[in-house]
Amino acid sequence: MKHISFNKITIKNFLSIGPDPVHVDFRPGLHIITGVNKDKQDRRNGVGKSTIADAIHFAVFGSTVRELKKENIVNHIIGKGCEVVLEFSINKNDEAVNYKVVRTLEPSRCLLYVNDEDKTRDSIANTTEFICKHLNASQEIFQNCVIMTINNTIPFMGKKKIEKRKFIEGIFNLQIFSQMLSMIRQDYNDVKRDFDIEVARTEEIEGNLKTQNEQKASFINNQKEKLVKYQTRKQNNTAELEQVHTKVFDTTDTKELDSIIETVSTHENHVEACDSKALQINNNISTKTAEVKFKKQLSDKIGTEDDRCPVCLKSISTHDREHIEEEKSSVSSDIHKLESDIEKDRESLSTVNSLKSRLKQVISTQNKLHNDHVLKIKDSENNEKRIAQLEEWNNQLDQDLEKLKVENTQFDDEISKCQARLELLLKSTTDTRHKLTVLDVIKFIVSEEGVKSYIVRKILQLFNSKLSYYLQRMDSNCCCIFNEYFEEEIVNEKGKMCSYYNFSGAERKNIDLACLFAFMDIRRLQGNVSYNFSIYDELLDSSLDERGVDLVVGLLLERVEKYNECIMIISHRKESVKIGTHYKNSGDVIFLEKENGITRRIDFTESVH
Repeated sequence: MKHISFNKITIKNFLSIGPDPVHVDFRPGLHIITGVNKDKQDRRNGVGKSTIADAIHFAVFGSTVRELKKENIVNHIIGKGCEVVLEFSINKNDEAVNYKVVRTLEPSRCLLYVNDEDKTRDSIANTTEFICKHLNASQEIFQNCVIMTINNTIPFMGKKKIEKRKFIEGIFNLQIFSQMLSMIRQDYNDVKRDFDIEVARTEEIEGNLKTQNEQKASFINNQKEKLVKYQTRKQNNTAELEQVHTKVFDTTDTKELDSIIETVSTHENHVEACDSKALQINNNISTKTAEVKFKKQLSDKIGTEDDRCPVCLKSISTHDREHIEEEKSSVSSDIHKLESDIEKDRESLSTVNSLKSRLKQVISTQNKLHNDHVLKIKDSENNEKRIAQLEEWNNQLDQDLEKLKVENTQFDDEISKCQARLELLLKSTTDTRHKLTVLDVIKFIVSEEGVKSYIVRKILQLFNSKLSYYLQRMDSNCCCIFNEYFEEEIVNEKGKMCSYYNFSGAERKNIDLACLFAFMDIRRLQGNVSYNFSIYDELLDSSLDERGVDLVVGLLLERVEKYNECIMIISHRKESVKIGTHYKNSGDVIFLEKENGITRRIDFTESVH
């Protein structure tokens, strides 16, 4: 067990205490802190008695119980040089270590000496933390187990539920569980955040994998469709090739075409000859027709003139008339002959035209044969080109079919990678989920319902028994029991459930003191640490009657004897002085005098009192 002994405190320029240091030794016994205020005749208030409690608190934590601002802590008359020196020792495993805390304001400093060796940290805050760590005390515990100031400290029963729980943790040394719970919650939140990220990534990869598989299936279906389409195309091309091959013939043999061309050329020459002949005949017919016309005109004139020669104007003789008749007969014969020749020419023209028509018909037939032959050759050439095209297409289809047979999907590698990542993530997610489960269990274990509740239940019987013991010792008219969540049940003397605030001030004081003594005992047993010192501000000055004062003083004297403690009671009641002088375990009367605003300690004598 760690035993902490407060040895001495020296106070200077602190609150009402002036430049003359006030020394207080923490010797075992029941001590009374009282005094007189000469600045106010016959008054004992405002002397500076509570300053000692504030100074002890200030030395340890750097603040007063009354939570004064620092500028109000320095003695307002002197205005500087505020200094509190607290000396204590820690005995652990029969080895004592001496500590001295020197805390000042104007200037602000906090010095720590361990066995006269300077162990001051790099800052006032760090030095204060170091002191609190070695004293195993927080301000809440210190104010409820070492310094109890009625006017400035809320008693345990008056605290809120959260404040009670925090105080209990300090008393039972359970802060570690709250720290563990905070750390585990942080770990849980971190792991939960990682888990949520992993789940999101898993869903993302699963979605990506599903998409890849769907695209792969679509790709494979497309391949199958392409395979069917390519094969169908090849079958159609092959069937067409077989048909086109039957339509192809040898176009290099041109004898028939040459013969047709020659025949056409010969007949066209004959047509030209017919045209020439027909032209000639038409010319002859025209000439002979003109001659016939002329002859007819001449014949019509012969023998129609007067008996005179139209040329020489001689009279026409009989002989001449005979000659005219002969001439007229000759002209008529010529006309007849010309008309006969014209008729023959017309017959010849008809024959020539008929021959020409037959020749043209032959030419037309031969031209048709020529065109058909040319078209046949052209179709054959087109078919050969079609064959080449179909064969080229089939070759390309053969290449495409080969590619389809050996082509791998471009999704296989990505799917394989996604599956590998998914497996790792699923394993990691499983591990993380297991961590969350473990942290959930641990979180419950260190929570209020977990191990703390278990530990408190184990301690509660002892605590409730001590609380009952102290309530009985103080002749309280109620009993109080706490459950594992430190929710109290108070039953009055009539067996009725009551609230803490149903009781009078004195009755509440009894409950508060009983809780205080029980907590101090439990801390001594459970916390593995004990203090040799406690101070009670105005414990006897309010609420308690004479019987109550005697009972409380009896308990305090019992603690002095049992634990060798230094207990100080701050009081302004005159009759309280006898407590520090008339009992077996009485100690000193620390008598303070305030004059001109300055408090100093003077030796106590009955005359001074």
